[in-house]
Amino acid sequence: MCPALAKQFPALDAKQAAGALVDRARRLRASLETQPAAPLRGRHVAIAAENHDTPSARLFERAAISLGARVSHIGPDALTLNPQRQETAARILGSLYDAIDFIPLPPERAESLQDAAGVPIFGDLGGERSPLLSLLTTQDESAEREAELLALMQAVLMDAMR
Repeated sequence: MCPALAKQFPALDAKQAAGALVDRARRLRASLETQPAAPLRGRHVAIAAENHDTPSARLFERAAISLGARVSHIGPDALTLNPQRQETAARILGSLYDAIDFIPLPPERAESLQDAAGVPIFGDLGGERSPLLSLLTTQDESAEREAELLALMQAVLMDAMR
C-alpha cells in the first residue's frame, strides 16, 4: 500500500483497506459517469518525472483533471538534493502542491518525503509497480483495465486530499 493511502486507513488491515478503496472507486466511477463533478476544484497537484509523456503520468493527469484539480509538470530533480536539503525542498513543494506523484520513486522514499512535505506523495501511482494493479479485476490490456485503474487512482486522490 502506498504511504499516502496507508495513512488514510491506519485502523484497517491491508485487505480491508483494499476492499474499501475498490468499493469507493466503483461508486466514484459510476457517479462521474452519470453526473460529472469537480470535487478537487481549486487543488493543485504535480507530476515529477523525467518524461511526462508516459502511460502512468498521462493516467495520473487524467485522474486529477477529471476531478477538477490543476496539474503541473515538474522535473524529478526537485528532490535529488543532498539529504540535508531534501527536507526543506519537500516542505517547499508541499506548500505549492496538494499532492505529488514522483515517477519513479520507491515507496519508502515516498513515505519520508511525504512526512516532510505534509502532503500526499505517491511513487508512480499508476505505474508498473503500483499496488493498485493488484486490485484490478480486469487483467488483460484493455480500455476497461485502464478505466478501472483510473477510477482507483481517482479514489486514492480523493481519499488522500480530503
